[in-house]
Amino acid sequence: MRRVVWILFLCLSVSSCRLYDRLFKGDVVARAGKDVLYRSDVEKLNIKGFSPEDSIRMVERYILSWAKDRLLLDMAESRLSKEDKDVEDQLEEYRRQLLVYRYERQYVEQRLDTSITEQEYREFYDANPASFVTHAPLMTGVYIKISDSSPNINPVRSLYRSRSDGALERLDRLCYSSAEKYYRFEDWISLEAISDGTGMDVSEMAGILEERSWLEKSHLGYTYLVSIDGYIPAGDVAPYSYSRSMIRDVILSRRKQSLLTSLERNLLNDAIGSEKLKIYKE
Repeated sequence: MRRVVWILFLCLSVSSCRLYDRLFKGDVVARAGKDVLYRSDVEKLNIKGFSPEDSIRMVERYILSWAKDRLLLDMAESRLSKEDKDVEDQLEEYRRQLLVYRYERQYVEQRLDTSITEQEYREFYDANPASFVTHAPLMTGVYIKISDSSPNINPVRSLYRSRSDGALERLDRLCYSSAEKYYRFEDWISLEAISDGTGMDVSEMAGILEERSWLEKSHLGYTYLVSIDGYIPAGDVAPYSYSRSMIRDVILSRRKQSLLTSLERNLLNDAIGSEKLKIYKE
């Protein structure tokens, strides 16, 4: 195995299209105990388009992973007792579970109604407010990440809190050409989504934005600018627009469960009616 790895590193200059020819003289690439890895197995990696260095690393990782799996299996075969190696019952149980899962998935996919009316969305939201309590603050507004060395940092800083049409247009032009990141969030977004890299955690950001409608933070060569139009603290009910995708997931999940419950009930009733299923009681 070490010889194979050494050959790999000697061939860094080989183009990917000739890599296999240069690395492997024959069909056998490696042996691990009684198991053999063939060149055709390695060629399935399809490394065309990668640099020679990346291609060789991919081949090396594949060979070593293959060898590790086979050697561990050999160790298990030789060290485990006959009883521990008897997995027929577990395999059969897994087979049953897998077949049932695949059939249930097919059954649901063929019957699930995925259309949800606006009234259904609204009724669910209004009836379950506790389900939409947000664990992190939400905001709408402006988020900017700009280099401290940018020549436009001061003009951006002077504009990001303004909401006049002229100021926003100028801010757009400056940020599109100068900012590392620039977003105008018209839909609600969690502070968790914008806190990464700022040098502040969510609670610190929330503490500032609950006192005022903006914050500025310099961290590791960048300045972060946030200006909010709307703010909802953690523990409050999230707005309907923010919760809509969650509502869809819950409604569809309930419909799936209802279909599966109906399937199971009908199977039992039909089996009892046809005497395919008999339950013997005293």
